[in-house]
Amino acid sequence: MKNLSYIILTAVLLVFSGCTADFEDINTDKNRVTEGSYVPVYSLSRAQLEYSGNSDFSYDTWRVNIIYSAMMTQQLANASWYAGDKYIQNDAWANATFDVAYNDQVKYIVDLLKLTESDPLYANLHQIARINRVMIFHRLTDLYGDIPYFEAGLAFHEKNYTPKYDSQQDIYMDMLNELDEAAQALDPAGDVPGSGDLIYGNASDPIIQWRKFAYSMMLRLAMRMTEADPGAAQQWAERAVAGGVFESNADNAFINHDANGGRVTVNRNSNILSGEWNATNTGEVFLSKTFVDYLADNNDPRLGVFSRVLSSGDTDPANQIGLPNGLDQNGGEFDISTDPNFPGDITNYSTIREDVFLSLSGPTFVLNYAQVELLLAEAAQKGYSVGGTAAEHYDAGVTAAMEFLAQYNAIATIPAADITTYLAAHPYDAANGEAMIGAQYWVASFLDWYEVWSNWRRTGYPALIPVDYPSNATGGVIPRRMLYPSHEASNNPTNFAEAIERQGPNTFLTKVWWDAR
Repeated sequence: MKNLSYIILTAVLLVFSGCTADFEDINTDKNRVTEGSYVPVYSLSRAQLEYSGNSDFSYDTWRVNIIYSAMMTQQLANASWYAGDKYIQNDAWANATFDVAYNDQVKYIVDLLKLTESDPLYANLHQIARINRVMIFHRLTDLYGDIPYFEAGLAFHEKNYTPKYDSQQDIYMDMLNELDEAAQALDPAGDVPGSGDLIYGNASDPIIQWRKFAYSMMLRLAMRMTEADPGAAQQWAERAVAGGVFESNADNAFINHDANGGRVTVNRNSNILSGEWNATNTGEVFLSKTFVDYLADNNDPRLGVFSRVLSSGDTDPANQIGLPNGLDQNGGEFDISTDPNFPGDITNYSTIREDVFLSLSGPTFVLNYAQVELLLAEAAQKGYSVGGTAAEHYDAGVTAAMEFLAQYNAIATIPAADITTYLAAHPYDAANGEAMIGAQYWVASFLDWYEVWSNWRRTGYPALIPVDYPSNATGGVIPRRMLYPSHEASNNPTNFAEAIERQGPNTFLTKVWWDAR
């Protein structure tokens, strides 16, 4: 949002104002929240901002979202030290989201839940906090599987410093129930969080938007279970549709960042890829050959929106060349010069269009309408009662995926005629439906590589060809989960050991519960 820096600064001032050392102040219980000393919605602001990547040096965004998820799913590639596309194990990279989320996301959202649970003044805020808690844990459990959930974030409130690890199946069932209960409890006539809500604070009816978000997130969770528990997946997907999911790109959930706040408020992907660390301009990060070729082979009008030749800035789709995954610059068998399409210099490969996607004040999308429609297409393909045909939802999803790019920057607007032409040339084919849907979901989730990787693991689409780089940790298999931090074995040994025994070894190849294809 426009005033993101102001919101965070105001939160700090509100918390620390009024510190005159008089008798009343000295004898006041500082642990008791009083009117004027704390504004609960700012815990929501902090949790949402941290979720979008606001951590020290962007470690979770850099390491798990970009280095691992984006590279493994072959939307990005590199020939430098970003070793994710080579499946090289780096424990600090793989556990970054685990450490960051519990310290900087779970803590704030649990605090908010505790402080609002019995206060009718914040009834809607409490329900929104429940929905945001699901948003946070959804990513965590998808990355790591069994994790501390029911007892997480309670160190201050209940002195629980060693929370048990819960099974992912139990976590999913509770998250679905939480979304359902919170959505039903939201009151359009009740309290409104205001600008401290970084996602829907400026919406004309934020309570209705949060209800749609809850049911749209429910649909995503339901479809994540299609291989592990098909019956429950159908039940919850149909319940989500009955509750009311996103209906257009106007419903998209995103946080607008602010370049004026430095590391506190800037867009994290942009800061890494184009800003402070400048990875797309220093020859560290390119678009993958897999991604570029998919768009080019299908005459996809998005290719010129996504890509530019690094050396020249050329955005002509005919001139884009993706870098194959799994290459290096060491002069051996895997050197980039072995690429049959090697353009003479690494800077002649294509990278992300900075002017479209990498503004420091640009949005971080949390959930978009295109994803919802494509999940509905898959649900319809499976025979679920979600209204409409698979073809109708597929067309709506592809259309939305092309149209919403303009929300990054108006220069990314794709003419309606081009979208119509594309759909006419690529009509939905039920016999190949799930593959078509999976590939389009892959493209529609660009930059949210956590989600790209999770949906790919569930569906297997698009069909990626793994690489087998020397000294990789998986024998040339694309990793299936991230790694718990080693300190969990010493700080929470009993519960950590139980999780390992139940789920499997703490390796890249141990699958999470829903990864049952």
